[in-house]
Order: sequence, then C-alpha cells, then structure tokens
Amino acid sequence: MDLVPSLPDDALADVLRRLAPRDLAASRCVCKSWLRVLDGRHLLRADLLPLSLGGIFLNFHDLYFTQFLNRPTAGATVSGRLDYTCRYSDPCRYPPRAYVYAHCNGLLLFDHCVVNPATQQWALFPIPPDVPKPPGMHFSTHMYLVFDPTLSPNYFELFILPDIPSKMNNDECEELEWPPSTLILPVYSSKTGSWEDMTFCREGEAAGTLTDMVWRSGFCNGRLSAYWQGSLYISCSNCFILRISLSDYKYRVISLPADVCAHGRDFYLGKSVKGIYCASLLRKTQLDVKLKVWFLTSQTEWVLKHARDIFPILPNLNFDKHYNRPWILQEFDYWYEYDASDVSDEEDAMADNNEALVEEVKFDWDSDKDDVLEPGSENNKNYLCILGFHPYKEVVFLSSWDRVLAYHWTSSKIQHMGKLFPNFYLKRRLSFHHPMVTDAFPYTPCWLGELPEKLNVDAELEDLQDGTLAEELQVQRCCARLDRLAAASAVNDSEWENMGLKHILVDYMLRMSYYDTATELAETSDIHV
Repeated sequence: MDLVPSLPDDALADVLRRLAPRDLAASRCVCKSWLRVLDGRHLLRADLLPLSLGGIFLNFHDLYFTQFLNRPTAGATVSGRLDYTCRYSDPCRYPPRAYVYAHCNGLLLFDHCVVNPATQQWALFPIPPDVPKPPGMHFSTHMYLVFDPTLSPNYFELFILPDIPSKMNNDECEELEWPPSTLILPVYSSKTGSWEDMTFCREGEAAGTLTDMVWRSGFCNGRLSAYWQGSLYISCSNCFILRISLSDYKYRVISLPADVCAHGRDFYLGKSVKGIYCASLLRKTQLDVKLKVWFLTSQTEWVLKHARDIFPILPNLNFDKHYNRPWILQEFDYWYEYDASDVSDEEDAMADNNEALVEEVKFDWDSDKDDVLEPGSENNKNYLCILGFHPYKEVVFLSSWDRVLAYHWTSSKIQHMGKLFPNFYLKRRLSFHHPMVTDAFPYTPCWLGELPEKLNVDAELEDLQDGTLAEELQVQRCCARLDRLAAASAVNDSEWENMGLKHILVDYMLRMSYYDTATELAETSDIHV
C-alpha cells in the first residue's frame, strides 16, 4: 500500500522533474505510483547522461584549434566543429581559437566559455581574476572544469589553481612548504554567474618544500584532471596529485606511484571503470618500453593493475591499409576556411564533406570486436603516447605515429581506431614543426542541461547602452495591448474576458508542465496551442 499522499499525475510529474537525475533514480523506489509516473512519462532519461564514449578531442603541437576523432554510431552524431563559440574581429586575419583546455562529463572548457558539443549550447564566463602571488614567487595558473549532470544538469563550476612555482627570487620562498596549508582559489559558479574566492584546508602532509619540487612534464597531456564522486583530481606538473573535495572544502596531497616519480615522463591521469587511474610508459631504451596501469583506492594508495613490455605485442601497422570500420577524424582547418585566398579546391571539398561523412556512417563501433589487430613485433621506433582511458572499459588509448590504438590491459588485445593527424596538419612546412599530440580528452556526450545559446554580447551591450532595446520592447508590449482592446470592442465584454482568462490558464498550465490538463482545456475552448 502506498503511504505517500496521492497527487494528480500532472502535479506529481511537475514536482519530480525538478529533481536531479540521481535523485530521480532514487525516487523510483519510493512507491508504486511514483515508479509508474517516472517510467510512464520517461522522466528519467539515462540515455541523455554521459554514459558512452563519443570520441576523443585532440590538441596538436603548433595547431591552435582542436580536432575530433569521432566514434561511429547509429544514434545521434556529434560534430567536432566548435568555432561557433568564438568571437574575433577580423576573420580574414585571425582564426577562431576553438581550443579545448579540459573536459568533464560532456562539457568542454575553452578560454572564454564552456561548450556542450552534443547540444551545441554554450555559456560565456567573466574574465578570470588574477591569483595573488607572494613576493619573490612566480607561477602559472590553470583552469579546471567540474560538471556533474546527475546532481545539477544546468550548472558547472570552474577552478583556478596555481602550478608549482617555477621561479623564486629569495631564500625564504625556497623553504616554504608546497602546497600551503590553506589554498584560496578563485571559483566560478554558473549558477551565480560570478567568481568568488573559496578556501580549501589541507588534510595530511604537504608534498614537500619548494626546493623539493622538481617541475617536469611529459610530451603529452600537461593539464591532467579528472572528476569522480564529488572530488576533483589534478596532476600538479607530474610531481603529485591534488584531490579537492567539493563537499567539505578540503584537499589532500596524493603521491604518484614510485615508478612514475623515478622514470615516468609519459604519464596520464584519468577516470575509467571503477574510479581514478593513472598510466605511464616507462622507457629504459627506445625499444624497451613498459606500460603500467595503477588504480587509486579510497585510502589514497595506488594499486598496480597491469605491467607489460608493450613493443613485443604491438602490431606491425600498415599505414596504407584500409580498415573496415575505423573511427572518423573530423578535420577542421579554420585558418584556411576563414581566409578565402588560401583555400584550395581540395581543402574546400574537405570542409564541405567532413560532416557529411560523419552523417553517412550509421553503425555502432564495437569496443570488443571491431578492427582487432594480430600481435606483432613493432620495432620501427615509432613514438608511443598515452591518449587516455576508456571511461567504462579497462582500456587505455595509445598513439603510434599516425594511428590510434585501443589496448585492453586485461587481455592485451589491441584494436585499430583510426588515423591521428589531419591531412592539412601533416602538409604544413613550418620551421621546427613536428607533428605531435599535446592534449587528448576522451569525450562522453551529454544530452541533458540547458546552457544558454550563443549570444551576440557586443551588439546587445551596445543596444542597452543606447536605450533602444528597452524602448523597443516597451513599444511592442503597448501595441499588443492596444490590439487586444480593439478586438474586445467587437465582441461581448464578458465573453472576451472569459476567453482571456482561459488563455491565461492554458499558458500557466503549459509553463507548469500540466500538459494533459492544458491540452484538454485548449481543445474545449477552441484555443490553438
């Protein structure tokens, strides 16, 4: 017997749909009537949450716009074209900076906005404040993104964190512990629309003094972070991990695995099946490379999950071979597209056919069966690089020159995923140009949330300053009222008032999501909705 007081289904659905997805899932267990309303009206849309791998966003050396390696799917496709978020004054001279700095549960961080590629919605954020620097200390800062659609599908947060100081001008700074016992970080909330300083207190010991901190980074992935169960994990210059708890405003220093500290230059921190993982390629010689994968336990200790010499099992890749079901590298060269004088017929055709190719591919790439490669003995000195983890499988993504591989560390199976470098990128002839991945972000599409659409901020501000926008809106309201009064004089006053009241009721019910009742009233009153 249901103990919860009975409510009309419309009213109950309106209350429940205001809950976050995690709370909606829990509400299915309250009583049978709630379960019936939730499932019957499809209020819990798990298919809209970031629960599948959609591709990998890639940043390259000397290329200032991000490319997208798209996973083939029979469902809705995601375009990697992101220049609709950019504002620039002279498109013929300056390319848009569609450059990804971080990813979290389906949202991407740019230097001026946060983007949802699945829905093509985006939100600007104010210019970040400067982080105060103690006298004699110099450091850079990085911005990190936190978004949890199961808790709040419409809001995100940004954190600015100082890096390990790279320069100190006095001896007193060198003896300071790092990170300090109290961190005061600028935090942006899209809910409030403003930056605020928030204080985080350290639990446990510091990583050491500043003289102990040796700044180092690998060739790939210099700004590593991952969000898991209410905490943000940040790799600090490959020296240690910072875990920031967002619920109690505390943080803790987590040491890296000993092998990574001693030998690991190619290191990756990310989220996978059960939580936070790290992987490293430990190089003794050019051909003696061991891949190791660790899992972070709740006690902040690393457990080794896999260790193997990787080159003896790498396949002998044929770069000219056509594979049956590869992933699709969406190539967008904004420089050429926005400077018509430099566009060749070949590049113009590439831009036109790029997204059409993605739409034509309608099959789901199987993460277990498609394009499995036979083990070989790769010894041609191709440089390996870690691109990230599969978010829901025990798989690490690697690059071997111009190819992307999926390595299953439980079975040592390897799959071919597709090509890595765009054609226009390889054709460049620049001084000191060396094709190389600098950042990689495995992407999980999220179809939930309501980020604001693109706004012409400059034009809107100009209109507000002149006062013309407010005046125009007021004139439109007055005209609408005059039209209604003129229509009322042609019919009976009481009938007009009654019809007006019904319009108001229908409008109110639709806004409050009482769809069934609103539709019934509209049909009986000959109101078109």
